[in-house]
Amino acid sequence: ESSSAGDALSPVAVDNEEPEFDCPSAKSDEFGLDDDAEPLCSVSSEDDTATSSIKNIMSSALHSLAAKVGWESQSERDTFEWTRPSDPVVMSDDDGIEPCDDQTGDGGELPDLFWVDMCSNIKAGEGLKAVNLALNPERNTGYNGTHIWKAIYEENCLAVDGATESEMCYEERVLYRLLSGMHTSTTLSISKTFYPPSKRKGRTSYEANPQYFMDKFGDNPDHIRNLHFSYVVLLRALRKASPFLYQYEIRTGNIVEDETATILLRRLLDSAILQSCHDVFTAFDESLMFREGGSERLKLQHNFKGVFHNVSSILDCVQCQQCKLHGKMTMLGYGTALKILFLREELIAS
Repeated sequence: ESSSAGDALSPVAVDNEEPEFDCPSAKSDEFGLDDDAEPLCSVSSEDDTATSSIKNIMSSALHSLAAKVGWESQSERDTFEWTRPSDPVVMSDDDGIEPCDDQTGDGGELPDLFWVDMCSNIKAGEGLKAVNLALNPERNTGYNGTHIWKAIYEENCLAVDGATESEMCYEERVLYRLLSGMHTSTTLSISKTFYPPSKRKGRTSYEANPQYFMDKFGDNPDHIRNLHFSYVVLLRALRKASPFLYQYEIRTGNIVEDETATILLRRLLDSAILQSCHDVFTAFDESLMFREGGSERLKLQHNFKGVFHNVSSILDCVQCQQCKLHGKMTMLGYGTALKILFLREELIAS
């Protein structure tokens, strides 16, 4: 999910002279890091035991991208080396659910559980380790994810009729605004925690870069609106799942933390934002999606889920582990929200 200090909020051309990514550390003077500082893109955990590598993942989205545009620099080739093992972050457990892609119900309708596997391409590998998100907030890592974002935006094409140059349909606009919202959230985190702690620079904690914020958003208020849109989508899913979540029993083995989490979850579900005026939630209405008739609707639904899966796969190519962590967490949240919104209420608990 990570952006970089040089990223824009829309697809841009890749610099042919872009150097290979090297996680900023004390060896580089760009951020004035102290000699004992951890590399900016590393993932901190209470248990730093090494994890085994994820199995090779072949992404159809990246194969398609390579065939279409080729590689514009050695750095881009290295970044998109999808056969290179990478550390997993988020585990996807399909619980034995078979893929739904080739199934249709009576009358050509999708099966009830078609949307259940929305997050199936957020892959896990062997030897997973727990990651404390409090120790790993999203922040500036120095990683330039320009070509990652370019691939993500280019993948957002449902193209039911094979025409890729036509105006975006409603479903494409929804997915684009969600991806733009994710990009905006990343850029906001970078601008808020741009400069890392440094004794040499007199910084005791991460400091903001207001100019970076203005450079990115001063002339692009639509990006902020897309962030608000993403927030509404997540809130709608939370509100729809509230009856189930309110009764959900959290069991991790730690009784104190389980009780604390339950109290916090119910406080969230009872909060004023979920009880607020109806207009807050009308910025998005999932019932307006997939309203085409017959086979066109089925194609659109299949393509929508396929594009979401392909975008999720692209995140496996991110070299920066801190960035990959937050990218996968965001896509997991989006996938879960969409799954809740597209399923009938009685199926949410399943």
